[in-house]
Amino acid sequence: MTKITQIEDRSATTAWCPIRSHADVIALGTKDSGGGGFDDTGGELDLYDLNVAQSKEGPKMLGSVKCTSRFASLGWALPTAKIGNGKYDMGLIAGGMENGSVHVWNPKGVMSNQPSIVASYSKHSSGPVKALRFNTLDPTLLATGGSDGQVYIANLEHLDKPVISAPAADKSQSAQITSLAWNTQVAHIVASASGDGTVAVWDLKGQKAWCELRETTGHAISDVAWNPSQGLHLLTAIADDRNPVLKLWDLRASTSMPLATLTGHQQGILSMAWCPHDEHLLLSCGKDNRTILWDLYTLKPIAEVPNDTPASQDMGNASSTELFGASGLASSQQRRYDVQWSPVKRGVASTCSLDRKVQAHSILGLASQCGRPPKWLRPSSSASFGFGGAVVSCGAVDKIVRCQTVVEQPDLVNISKSFEAEMAATTPIDFCATQSVKCKDPKDAEIWGFMQVIFETNARQQLLGHLGFHPDAISKAAAEYKEDPTSNGVANMSLSDAKGAMSEAAKETVKNALLVGDFQAAVDCCFETGNLADALVLASCGGGELWANTQTRFFEREASKRPYLSIVSAIIHSQLEELIQESNPQKWKETLAILSTYSKSEDFPTLCISLGDLLEKNGDAKSASLCFMCALSLDRAIAFWRQQLKEADDKKGSHDLLALHKFVIKVSIFLQAVGSSAVLSQDADLFALYASRLSEQGLLETAAKYARGESASIKVLKDRLYRSRASPACLAAMGGTPPDFPFTMVDVKVSRQPTISKQQQRVAQLQQQQQYQQQQAQQQAQQEQQQQAQAAQAQAQAQSQAAYQQTAQANNTQAAPASDALPAGWAAYQDPTTGSTYYANQATGETSWERPQAAPAARAATPTQQMQQPSAAAASTPSTNTKMASKYGDGFVTSASHPELASQYGNVGTSDPYANTSRPGTARVAAVEKPPVSGTLHPDRIGQLADDYIPMQDMLLSLVDALKNTQLSAGDKRQLAEAEKGVAVFLKRLARGDVPTDVAGKMMTMTTSIQSYDWRSAQSIQTGLVSTDWKEHKDWLKGIKALLQLSSKKFRT
Repeated sequence: MTKITQIEDRSATTAWCPIRSHADVIALGTKDSGGGGFDDTGGELDLYDLNVAQSKEGPKMLGSVKCTSRFASLGWALPTAKIGNGKYDMGLIAGGMENGSVHVWNPKGVMSNQPSIVASYSKHSSGPVKALRFNTLDPTLLATGGSDGQVYIANLEHLDKPVISAPAADKSQSAQITSLAWNTQVAHIVASASGDGTVAVWDLKGQKAWCELRETTGHAISDVAWNPSQGLHLLTAIADDRNPVLKLWDLRASTSMPLATLTGHQQGILSMAWCPHDEHLLLSCGKDNRTILWDLYTLKPIAEVPNDTPASQDMGNASSTELFGASGLASSQQRRYDVQWSPVKRGVASTCSLDRKVQAHSILGLASQCGRPPKWLRPSSSASFGFGGAVVSCGAVDKIVRCQTVVEQPDLVNISKSFEAEMAATTPIDFCATQSVKCKDPKDAEIWGFMQVIFETNARQQLLGHLGFHPDAISKAAAEYKEDPTSNGVANMSLSDAKGAMSEAAKETVKNALLVGDFQAAVDCCFETGNLADALVLASCGGGELWANTQTRFFEREASKRPYLSIVSAIIHSQLEELIQESNPQKWKETLAILSTYSKSEDFPTLCISLGDLLEKNGDAKSASLCFMCALSLDRAIAFWRQQLKEADDKKGSHDLLALHKFVIKVSIFLQAVGSSAVLSQDADLFALYASRLSEQGLLETAAKYARGESASIKVLKDRLYRSRASPACLAAMGGTPPDFPFTMVDVKVSRQPTISKQQQRVAQLQQQQQYQQQQAQQQAQQEQQQQAQAAQAQAQAQSQAAYQQTAQANNTQAAPASDALPAGWAAYQDPTTGSTYYANQATGETSWERPQAAPAARAATPTQQMQQPSAAAASTPSTNTKMASKYGDGFVTSASHPELASQYGNVGTSDPYANTSRPGTARVAAVEKPPVSGTLHPDRIGQLADDYIPMQDMLLSLVDALKNTQLSAGDKRQLAEAEKGVAVFLKRLARGDVPTDVAGKMMTMTTSIQSYDWRSAQSIQTGLVSTDWKEHKDWLKGIKALLQLSSKKFRT
């Protein structure tokens, strides 16, 4: 049901409140006196709150005013500042009365039970004021029409003295004014309908009739309405039962011939209302007790607003009204004479009926039956998001399609653009120098400082300065150094106090050793006396081995006293690796400086990695990363940067894109220093994420620069960038080589039936002719055999019962031998159309798709059975054959191809269904043929489909229509004709249930692929159907194939 709520026992005319804050309020002007007799006691103006949103609460009366006359018409105006300086914030209500007067009320006064009438005038000479309408564009103007044929326009700016005038001084209509309608686009245009069959369109500005529409039959016009969105479209309703139609006029085209005529009512139309929220919906009610909702797209009815079903009444206690309803007058009592749309509540309309009910209805459910939502439910705008942050949008007002890029991460875009611009204008070394100064984080500043050193020409020399060891400054400091003798006690020392002074005996021993050339002994003596300098001098003259040994003894003895000697020792003996392991991790910069100064070029990276490993073991990952950078070890250096990124992500709780940007540019700059462009596999996903986020912000070219690696996501992203709107720039950023297609291409070929050559077809035809000649010769012999069988039957009936029993026993014990060979008389052939094997009996001409089996010997029948039923020979007479052929519809009635006939008819042999007719040739065994399906595509003749199949039907029909609107060659037109035929046959067979569920399911999957322009998948499904279901559905599968081929050619994505 569409009914929301209703007001009982009110025969009234109505007007909805046009104010949004009081959208559920409706005014009722009663059309009867309300008394039980014939006295005219006046009418009432009632205001009700219908509680549309909470219909269970029912209508609530807000106020009521008693009037001296009954109401003939009612209207409610919008509030305006022009009347009473805006004090009537609920607008004004005007009523046309039965006595010809017009009264105007303040609805707020009615609701508060205060004096509410604000104006009254009587201009119409006699009879009721049947038509009254406020101007929606200028609420100060009120149009009224009376039974005298006059139309008056009242200007209510001054309610105490309203200005009243006729639209034209020299012209009026001759019969009662039945309806008025203000133009929805032009404020000074109003139309009036009359009982004489005319509609006058008045121009108030020109004070003349702009045009006149005339009903040629002279039938009364009951209602008139303007198109809510088009100011030159007009609807008229005819009240006469002989021509109950609605006429749509286009005043631009003609005022004598309507644009369209709507037929649907069986009797005269009493009222109509054009939906203010959707110009394609129209409500009308008539004398035929029907309230019809129209679709002005198709100019056809959509549905009917149902009437109430009268309940059975207790006849004994029923009132006169109830008694009439129970005796069959209920339907006429429910005749609706007024229908109106709510100006605020979308999809809500009111009706007034002769059974004294005012009802509110929801039309939303009925409106949707036309196959599309009402206008107020359609999106006022639409948007589609594309790759690269692109958004295509359009609005319903300006009809402009806008293509723009939406930036969701402005910070990322700004920092990325700034980085790219800076890199384009400077060198990597300058960029690193700038970053080392700008960075607020000391860790990042030091990383960029080391990155700058890597790019320097004399990187190892520059590294010393970056570590704080500047060679020039150190040399200058050493040259200028002056030792203070008093500071270390040297000034107070004497030679006799000097330690290590050599005794005379020692001197003599050293001298004697030198005389004999024993430098080793001389050196040992010097070490014993503590004269290490003398030992070194003597060792330098004693050969390389002695010199090396002496140095070693010297460093071992003095290193603990003078630490710098361990450095000298490591340098002299090339033991920098050992120096690293014995070094202090906190003084790693000194160790790195030693490596930078004294290590060989080929050993420097390895030594830096060793130092980094030492620092990692001691928990200094940052310093270790710097050592790895010096070694140009990308995988070891990035580990610390990756850890920094992870910490930033964990802190934010999601991907920190700014931290990701810092990571990516560090890696990118470091790759330039290394001289490589390959991203490590463990970092490929991070680069893919960064490039993807850049592409989402519209930075496609920048994204292409960082789409590195060989992961699946990177390959897909590269392909999308290559095919994007910035394809040339992206291709250049990727090195000028188009990326590989990221998906596997599978060439799905159509499975074809084996073709048969013309020579094979000719041989098959000759075989069929020979079989036909043999069959003609066999027919005569068979007739003779039938006569002999009848004679044998008569003889068999005369034999004794014992003989029959013996025969039956012998037949039961004898079994037919099993054999794989074909039974006698049968041969195998190949069908020239499908290439399949079928079997034919050369003696009888019978054919079968199934391999025939030798039939078991039949048991002899008992005498009783032979007396009660005909023999096998008798069962194969021409008359019986005719019945059997008619029953099965295929002409093949042997037990070889139809075993069920053996038990039903006792036919265990063969028979010839063509005994009395000329044989046309070899036939095929087939199922019972259904009536052929027409290949003509008429959407309205397809038949009713299940709800699940409706989207598939719409998709196929729309695809055919779309192809018709494309440019087609002669070959394309033939292909389209085949496709149209295939769609027609498929849908008609589907409607009558002749398509299996699994086949229909595959077709639904195929239409889903068509909707997404996935022609490859759709053709794959069609090919599968051809392979498995061609025999039963070849009448439409061929057309579907043509449809897919033509569509994939015309609608490529």
